[in-house]
Amino acid sequence: MTNIVVDKSFLQGASGVRIRELAQNNRILMSDALFYELLTTRPEARTQCFAKFPNVQNPVDLINHAGILMRREIETGQPSGKPSLHKEDMNFIFNSALLDLEYRPPTDAQKAIGEETERLKDSVQSFLAKAAIIKSMFPALLSGTQTERDSALLDAERAIVTPNALLPFISQFEPPPGELPLPPADSINEEWALYRWVQVQLLFTLDVYVRYQGKIPEPLTPRIYEKMEHDVLDAEQLILGCLEGSFATRERKHKRWLALLCPDGCLYE
Repeated sequence: MTNIVVDKSFLQGASGVRIRELAQNNRILMSDALFYELLTTRPEARTQCFAKFPNVQNPVDLINHAGILMRREIETGQPSGKPSLHKEDMNFIFNSALLDLEYRPPTDAQKAIGEETERLKDSVQSFLAKAAIIKSMFPALLSGTQTERDSALLDAERAIVTPNALLPFISQFEPPPGELPLPPADSINEEWALYRWVQVQLLFTLDVYVRYQGKIPEPLTPRIYEKMEHDVLDAEQLILGCLEGSFATRERKHKRWLALLCPDGCLYE
């Protein structure tokens, strides 16, 4: 039985039959960040996604988002391992009210949603700050003909996914004041959530930088902010999929990046 990390694009694009077949012979892993995303999406999209799961106890295994895994690594100095090793030990069924278009989360859930919303705001700002890093790391991205720019983008992606290539970059990281120091860079590799976080963040930031031709609007419009928030959430799912070695997605670039990051990984679509 395989543990499979799923993202929102897969839940929206795959049929209920496909998802129930997958759940019958495997364990579907849903991160708390994805659960938040489903709770806060359009009611029609939420009901369509939850209706596809089998009506059984523990239809999925709930796992932590990447930030919690990285915090554990910083505290222990050891790789967190596969996300499935840290699944929530609980019995549950999805609330049937999630299928109601008029559903509103209860008060305690609203508090958790508020906290997650604030976390995402911080993550979006951190995400945008990396655009300047991309410009300095890959200065040829926006130069020359379209063919030359396409070639520069592919070269940049290959540089990011090359094993251990980012260790000199990671060695320059400094923790915020009062926070624990990071483990030594030479002890970190692709088995660490920390390393996968850096790789995936750079890939997504690279994509955003090229998409806006190095000119991300400031301040962000609500529409662009929403896109950035989706990028942050999508990045978290891809990180977890890389760590687990199996990922279900319908997004073309996510499928391509998984193949670059995890050549031996399993893709479900």
